[in-house]
Amino acid sequence: MSAFFRFSSNLGRDRDLPPPVYRALIVSLFEGAARNAANVSAYALLGAFIMLRAEDSAIRVSSGLLMAASVFRATVELSCWRTISDRRADALATTGQVEAEEMRYIWGAGLFSAALALVQGLVLVLPGGEPFRLLVVAAVLIFLVSSPARSCGSPRAVLLQTSVISLGFCAAMLLTGGANAYLSIALSLVLFRHLRDTTRSLHGTMVSMLLARSRAEDAAQKLDTALNNMAQGLLMIDRGQRVQVSNQIFAEMFDLPGTPIGLGVRRLVGALIAPRLTGDHARAALIEFFDGDGGSEGQWRLTDGRILAFSRQIAAQGAVITVADVTAEHEAEQNIQRMARFDPVTGLANRAFLAEMLDKTIATAAGGDGFALMSIDLDRFKEVNDAHGHHVGDLLLTEAASRMREVIGARGFVARFGGDEFVVLLEAARRETVTKIGAALVRALGAPCQIEGKTVRIGASIGAAIFPDDAPDAKASTLLKAADMALYDAKASGRGAVKFFVEDMAVAVRRRRRLGAALRDALGQNQLTLAYQPIVDLNGGRVMAVEALLRWTHPEFGAVSPAEFIPIAEEIGAIIEIGAYVLESACRDALAWPADVRIAVNLSALQFDGGDLEATVRGALERTGLAPERLELEITESILIGNHVEVLHKLNRLHALGVHIALDDFGTGYSSLSYLNDFTFDKVKVDQSFIRDMTSARNSKAVSIIRAVNAIGADLNMTVVAEGVETAQQLSTLRALGVSGAQGFYFSRPAPAQEIGVMLLKEIAERAGTQRPDEQKTA
Repeated sequence: MSAFFRFSSNLGRDRDLPPPVYRALIVSLFEGAARNAANVSAYALLGAFIMLRAEDSAIRVSSGLLMAASVFRATVELSCWRTISDRRADALATTGQVEAEEMRYIWGAGLFSAALALVQGLVLVLPGGEPFRLLVVAAVLIFLVSSPARSCGSPRAVLLQTSVISLGFCAAMLLTGGANAYLSIALSLVLFRHLRDTTRSLHGTMVSMLLARSRAEDAAQKLDTALNNMAQGLLMIDRGQRVQVSNQIFAEMFDLPGTPIGLGVRRLVGALIAPRLTGDHARAALIEFFDGDGGSEGQWRLTDGRILAFSRQIAAQGAVITVADVTAEHEAEQNIQRMARFDPVTGLANRAFLAEMLDKTIATAAGGDGFALMSIDLDRFKEVNDAHGHHVGDLLLTEAASRMREVIGARGFVARFGGDEFVVLLEAARRETVTKIGAALVRALGAPCQIEGKTVRIGASIGAAIFPDDAPDAKASTLLKAADMALYDAKASGRGAVKFFVEDMAVAVRRRRRLGAALRDALGQNQLTLAYQPIVDLNGGRVMAVEALLRWTHPEFGAVSPAEFIPIAEEIGAIIEIGAYVLESACRDALAWPADVRIAVNLSALQFDGGDLEATVRGALERTGLAPERLELEITESILIGNHVEVLHKLNRLHALGVHIALDDFGTGYSSLSYLNDFTFDKVKVDQSFIRDMTSARNSKAVSIIRAVNAIGADLNMTVVAEGVETAQQLSTLRALGVSGAQGFYFSRPAPAQEIGVMLLKEIAERAGTQRPDEQKTA
């Protein structure tokens, strides 16, 4: 039964439709508000006509109600229309607002229908209504038949109007009675069903159209959003060479006032795009690109420096053209190519570009006059870099590169080989010319540099090799090795020198490599031993400590100097293992000596960087049972250069174990006094160079320096020890200066552990107290 009264095509409520669809349905009720008001006014005139002509008071009253209802309905519809049209941006923004407007329409239509049904019923039933029956029935039929088309946007409104009119008619017919009346009721029900089906059909069609339009608008909006959010500009051109589709990105790329839809290609390119291109033939090339009948790609540069890549693809009705800004990609590619060939810090050619240039130079010079290759290493650069930071180091490298370019000029090619090492290719092959240029480089690089308000000074060592003399196999690697060997010799000779490669250098390099290979097995084959040298207390005349010194005796090489093999051990990474062996062996040997004699062990910088030094020291003490206060660790100032904070942290942890810390070779480093301020050393050992110079008439300043160091030691509660004491005169001078400790050949040469027994220590202490003459010294 409920289906009979269902006028809507939607099984659910219209308000459950998508909001834009529901809104459009209700707006359609008011779109003809003015026209509907005119139609309703006709019913008001009908009411006025009947009210004036009718004699029956009931009919006159009902006619007056019809007039009032007509005015009310027209007012409601016009008011709703003004609500929609006057505030179009935010009118009916929510489903609740839309439903409220629908209810206003239903109320207006319902009251009007009730008034019309009342007039109809009274005219049909009362005798006084007979003159108006034909007129009223015609008016009612017109209202009913037009209702589905007028109000299909709200099936509820049609149902209400149709139901009220039909029920009023049926009631009148029942009161009239008779066969004609009953037949009229049946016909009214048929009309009711027809109106229901018509309303359903119109409502369904309208909803389908609105849903399709909503989907189309949604798809169009998504397409528009997609087009305008593309990273590329887009044009779609028809076969008539007119723009049919374009996005905002394309317009922005060329600063167009708007999208060029509708423009011809010739006008678009010729008048709007071509003036922004660079190149004499750019316009013609771009027009040819647009006129093409196949796929194509091309790049054009704009006057503002941008590079745009155009791509043309054939479509069914024309062509699709995309435009991408590839400026960043182009610059990135150039940067990548530059980074692959040039050093980012100095701007010089890098190792890869050097190899390329060296191969070309060798190929060109084959059979010719030859050329020179110089390997340059910056002396003291590491100290500056560690002391002032990498930023200052980079600026210093840049300044050094600039000075080298200035000296070399057009005579050669400068490259950064890595770190603080540079390589120069020189057209000159004469040794005299190379020597002069090398000396000029040394002078230029040795001059003071002003870096961010700091005055820094470095130097340079140079090794040179001549092609083809030093590379008979015409290989770049051979020439580079020759220059590197010459550089090694220049640095070994005191730095600041220019050395040429000679064959003997290869012998030295081969020896170094063989020593490195042999050193890896030396510890396991018991070739490493310890010798000890006493450190004497000049005030008490006793031995206060013994320093452990590493010795290496090889079956083939014999006794190898520590100055030669320890740098090799550091280079090959064996120093950490060797250092642990020295530490534990010295602690074990010290157990046989008096408890008031400390054992001093030297540490390498790599032991701080490459291993757990604290664990190594703690393990050696635990395994040997030596008291921590008997162990004295000696470090040089070079250990403190670099990761200064981390090294100090490790020193503090070692100090916390009870171990003594001594600063060795004091006065030869970069900033000795600052280290005394940063860490509380137990002992400072003055470098032997000052001891040698203090008795020389040419260098009386050494005495003043030693006196100052001794005063600093006294103030900071540090023991001051003089290294390298060899004569009684030196010892006498040190006593006069108040130095408390001394070490050197005057007291004893380094000796094995068994020779530094208790008796020898006592004997050395007695000799120190009586200041024996030189001829009584122990050899």
